[in-house]
Amino acid sequence: MSRFVIIVAGGTGTRMRTNTAKQFLMIEGLPILWRTLRRFGEAVPDAPITLVLHESLFDEFRILESEHGPSGATHLIKGGAERFHSVLAGLTSLPDEGLVAIHDAVRPFPSIKLIRTAFDTAATHGSAIPTIPLKDSIRKISYSKDSDSVSDSVSVNRSDFLSVQTPQCFDLSLLKPAFASPYSPTFTDDASVFEASGHPITLCQGDPVNIKLTTPEDLIIARALFGE
Repeated sequence: MSRFVIIVAGGTGTRMRTNTAKQFLMIEGLPILWRTLRRFGEAVPDAPITLVLHESLFDEFRILESEHGPSGATHLIKGGAERFHSVLAGLTSLPDEGLVAIHDAVRPFPSIKLIRTAFDTAATHGSAIPTIPLKDSIRKISYSKDSDSVSDSVSVNRSDFLSVQTPQCFDLSLLKPAFASPYSPTFTDDASVFEASGHPITLCQGDPVNIKLTTPEDLIIARALFGE
């Protein structure tokens, strides 16, 4: 089965609180995005990589390619308003059959083993969603009816929950029709879209190191990991 990769970088990363889009921040001499793309190039060298990027970042992306060499992306697609729309835009560039891995641009640490395992699992079961157990205790909160402030909270069993990662892999013949559905705010990731169309979700083992770089604190951790 042919394999494809979609790297989603449709946002501008306001939570990182920098003037530079977070996927373009530097770690050990390379933009984060370059490290993510090259990891997939190592894991599945024959898989075309579609990069979905916010249109306002196209020029900066091209400048960075001139400075750091080819990123590894084979197609550049304009992102949409929400992640759902960005993934949908990426899917339009792919055939109706094969396997696709959809990955966050700012997760530069997926292991080669994780990427290949996700593809192999999806080839057998139609989907593969990497997850890891929660380490911290968690509480379910309730909000006040008159404001966004928390009005109450209750402890819940963390063993009943898992943290979801990417790459999320799917059979394209099942995923593309799922993305023909209208957008819903409940579509928090690609698995939720797939599941809403009636398809079962298959979990696979994720990796605690496969972190998503969202805040300045995450960047400190990432630089420490690359410095090992």
